[in-house]
Amino acid sequence: MSYGYDIKPLPREVRKYGFSDIFVIWFGAGISIAEFWAGAIIVASPLSLDLKTALLSIIIGHIIGNLLLSLIGVIGTHTSLPTMVISRKPLGLKGSYLVSILNYLQLIGWTAVMLIVGALAMNNVFIEFTGLNLYYLWIIILGVLVTLWSVIGPEKWRILEKASAIMLLLLILFLMYVLFTRYSIDNYLKTELVLDNRFWLATDLVIAMPVSWAPLIADYTRFTLSKKNSFWGSYIGYFISSSLFYFLGAFSNIALNQYDPISVIAFYGLGIPAMLIIVFSTTTTTFLDVYSAAITIKNIKPNIDTRKHIVYAGLLGTIVAILFPVEKYEWFLILIGGAFVSLTAIMIVDYLIDKHNYSPDKVLEPGKMFDKIALIIWSTGFIIFILLASPGLLGIYIPFFSELGSTMGSSMPTIILIAVLYTIYKKVIK
Repeated sequence: MSYGYDIKPLPREVRKYGFSDIFVIWFGAGISIAEFWAGAIIVASPLSLDLKTALLSIIIGHIIGNLLLSLIGVIGTHTSLPTMVISRKPLGLKGSYLVSILNYLQLIGWTAVMLIVGALAMNNVFIEFTGLNLYYLWIIILGVLVTLWSVIGPEKWRILEKASAIMLLLLILFLMYVLFTRYSIDNYLKTELVLDNRFWLATDLVIAMPVSWAPLIADYTRFTLSKKNSFWGSYIGYFISSSLFYFLGAFSNIALNQYDPISVIAFYGLGIPAMLIIVFSTTTTTFLDVYSAAITIKNIKPNIDTRKHIVYAGLLGTIVAILFPVEKYEWFLILIGGAFVSLTAIMIVDYLIDKHNYSPDKVLEPGKMFDKIALIIWSTGFIIFILLASPGLLGIYIPFFSELGSTMGSSMPTIILIAVLYTIYKKVIK
């Protein structure tokens, strides 16, 4: 079996990824229609940020969020193990199974969401030129492409990801040229910065995007020997693409009242470039969900055939995309994401405090089934996140938590609280 399909520590000779390999994977991850939409949200009601304030929010949010993301990536490089396997160290062997189940659910769910988003965008462009509504066919086509991309494994990703990154970069530059030559950006950047609670709430929403990738990143940074390449490759790659797509989404919504600038260039008769952007962006983002779903379940059942489970994950995500409207479960996926906001804080603090116990063998066999205190702290963070996010996601008002959540968001308050609690546990109680 190829080294990319196991969860055991990788031998040095197969860890061939360099800076450019890590960079292009995370550059591709940030090129997503979901990023367009997220950027559009922070300038829409109720936040309604102006473009200059939104740009500052995007930059600060990515500076902070990418730091957390890339630190988890460094742990993957240190141990040469996937993220869910690394979670055995703070939570215990069976404790890691619990977060693995949640991670598998959210990865299948987000696979479906990304296929739906890509198919909607593709269908809109196709209707513009042909009048044909082929929405479900586009879901199937994108699902097949994503699954094939996932199953070929990390050896071939090095070539494909670099080629797709170059293609995407050229297409994005073309997209920016079309937008900025037809719509002036200067007037929208002449406003005064407004750093009120809306700014901090928007910044928290931006932070949440890179943090949402934390349960996956070590699955890919384990393929490099260099912590420096791991950290800066993922940090810079994701920062550039995700920040840019957030900004383009914000600009498109403010200037054109369009959540998705791809539809704008399609309107100008540039359908082929628009469709290429959709196909490549959906593939380079969603394959990470599909591959990591199989690696995640392998943490629980180490003897499964990973290639088969990659296909199963791709098929399951495609079926969910076809059968279930995204609005029926997207809120649930965001709530599940709260489990990994809490876990990210715990994993980073545990590594920084206890780095000398992060040899691959000690992580694989942590010597405990459950770390009860760590699991209580993790669960507390999960609950706090839900309480803070409940007004926006569930429409439920909860005194104190609703006020705090509507002012500061849910991600950073949860991360700070759990980091403090877990530090006390490791330094004082334990």
